[in-house]
Amino acid sequence: MCYIWENSQPCSDELTIQEWKKVVKSLDGLLDKKHDIILSGGEPFLKKDILDLVYFSSQAGYRVSLDTNAYLIDQELAKTIGDSGLWRICISLDSLDENTHDFLRGSKGSFNRVMKAIEYLHKWAPGVGINIQTVIMEKNLNELTQLAEWVGGDPRLDYIYFQTAVRPFGAPASEQWFKDPRYNFLWPQDIKRVETVINGLMQLKHANSKIVNSASQFKAQLAYLKNPLHFVQEQDCTIGNRDINVNPQGDVYLCFSKEPIGNVRTSNLETIWHSDQAAKVREVIRGCKDPCHFFLNCSFV
Repeated sequence: MCYIWENSQPCSDELTIQEWKKVVKSLDGLLDKKHDIILSGGEPFLKKDILDLVYFSSQAGYRVSLDTNAYLIDQELAKTIGDSGLWRICISLDSLDENTHDFLRGSKGSFNRVMKAIEYLHKWAPGVGINIQTVIMEKNLNELTQLAEWVGGDPRLDYIYFQTAVRPFGAPASEQWFKDPRYNFLWPQDIKRVETVINGLMQLKHANSKIVNSASQFKAQLAYLKNPLHFVQEQDCTIGNRDINVNPQGDVYLCFSKEPIGNVRTSNLETIWHSDQAAKVREVIRGCKDPCHFFLNCSFV
C-alpha cells in the first residue's frame, strides 16, 4: 500500500527526540491541553526513543496516540508502552484472514505479530486504549464485516475505524491511478459490492458496535469510491484551521498536499501558525475541491 520505501534514501536530517520535545513545548502558547498529539509514520517504533517523546508529551498534559503496524511490539516493548503515558495505540489490521493481511502488509507473519501485540498490550499496558484501523480495499472487501464483528465482541479493543483506499504514498502522481492494473488489489472493482459492504457496516454501527465512523463519513467514502474524479466536499475545507502537521525534517503543513508554512528549526509553532504564509495557504485550502483523503479519512467532520 506504500511505495515510499522503494524510492527514498535514509534521512540524515530528521528531527532528534530533543528537537521534537521543543516542538511539543512550543505548543504551550498555541493550544490548550484538550488537543491530541498523534504520532504516525511510516512506523513510529522505528524511531529510537519514541516512547521518551510520548512520556514527555503526556507529562506536559497532552493526550498522545500512536499509529503502528504492531510488527515490533513484543512483551518488553509492551511494558515500556504501558509506562509511557500513551493514551491510545491504533493498530493497522486489514483482515482476520492471515493470508490477506500478510499480503497487504507485504511481510509474512505480520498478522500473527498483530495478534501477539494485542495480547501483550492488554496484559502489560492496561491503561492504553487499543484501537483497530482498517482500509477498505478490493483485497479485503468481503472480510470487513467479519472484522468489525470481531472487534465489537473483543473486550480488549475499544473501537475500529475504517479508511478508504487512496493513491499509495510514493506511487507516481496520477489522477487516474485507480485505473492502473498494478493497484487492482487496492481499488474496489465492483461498486455494487462496495455499497453492500458499506451499508452493512452502517447497520452494524446502529447495532451498538464499536465502529466509530459516522454514517455521513461512510456515505462520503462511498461517493468517492463510486466517482473518485468528481467527488468533492460539500462545504469549505476547514482543515487549515484545525490541524497542524510536522514532518520528520521539521517542515510544518496545514495540509500535506499544499506547500509548507514554515519549519520548526527556524521558528516556533505559534509564530508559524499565525504567519502570513499560513494565512495564504489557509485561503487556498478553504477553496480546495480536490478529491481528498485527508477529508475522507483523517479529518472528516
